[in-house]
Amino acid sequence: MRFLSNFLVCALGCAVSLSFFGAAHAADTSLAVVNGVAIAARVLERNVAANLAQGQKDTPELRAALKQELIARELMTQEAQKRGLDKLPTTQEALLDMRQNLLIELVLNDEFNKIPVTQTELKDEYDRQVKLLKAGDLNQYQISMIVVESEADARAVLAASRAGQAFDALAKSRSIDPSKDQGGALGWVLPDQIAPPISNVVVNLAPGAVSVAPIQMGRMWHLVKLDAKRPFQVPGFEESKNLLQNAVVQTRRSALLKTLLDAAVLK
Repeated sequence: MRFLSNFLVCALGCAVSLSFFGAAHAADTSLAVVNGVAIAARVLERNVAANLAQGQKDTPELRAALKQELIARELMTQEAQKRGLDKLPTTQEALLDMRQNLLIELVLNDEFNKIPVTQTELKDEYDRQVKLLKAGDLNQYQISMIVVESEADARAVLAASRAGQAFDALAKSRSIDPSKDQGGALGWVLPDQIAPPISNVVVNLAPGAVSVAPIQMGRMWHLVKLDAKRPFQVPGFEESKNLLQNAVVQTRRSALLKTLLDAAVLK
């Protein structure tokens, strides 16, 4: 069933976005008991809510499917514990990272619930960014990209491109990046919106050209094509709101972190 693919995408993510939905009426009720371990009914309610937020309908079939998946997850968890996988150092490190990420998101959610981002903040950030952008002579670049796992794969794809195969077709068949579904197209970007090893290549390409060699970043190898180039067009305030929101959030996050650092005892 399609709705199962998105249910409980991440238990931590659901906990962050839905908090303790359903706890008031289901705190002491068990949905099921699996080998002596109770699954709280509130967990089902939380995941029903997550599916409703994605457009599903609250039906007996949905609840039955979610219940079966929760039981399956508990069985798999118990099996992992039986094999001692939860005691592995790598597992403990991953759990610590997930716990920290959850708590960080919770404290940021709490911060923004107490003091929401205002229209004035968004407008001030917009004016600041526009002023910076207009101060420079900027160009936008429309690029496409192919990402593969090895240099050998990258050079094989590059050879195919030079032999006349369409870049977008190669992206769809060979790339491991999510942009493969759009033929590798990433849209219009500014140089500082992409990683320096790639932007340094892009700004020196002619429209229609592909990078002369694969570009390594981490464990992946990239080929980039410059589709077009134009003078930067400053977007309007309304269409920029999502990006502005992210910028204000990052500014607020940095300010909170500075406050915490100033008060911290570091050795």
